Amino acid sequence: MQSVAEKKSKSRIQAPSGETNIQKDREEVRKYLRLIPTVAEPNLGRVREIKEEIKKGTYLTREMIEEAAMQLAIRLLRKEKD
Repeated sequence: MQSVAEKKSKSRIQAPSGETNIQKDREEVRKYLRLIPTVAEPNLGRVREIKEEIKKGTYLTREMIEEAAMQLAIRLLRKEKD
């Protein structure tokens, strides 16, 4: 009888032959990675508008709106007293 050690066949594990596909996939991923920074964010235009409004002093902040509301309330209260 043959022992278990003698029955083992010698087989080697080979690397997958699809390495060229992996390289193609990597190139495609790199291509899209290069494109990512160049794609503008959807709100980029609004951010630019806000920056310009802040520079001009026309951007309505919460404080500005509350101040305008208080001034309107004071005006309306004065008219009611008359």
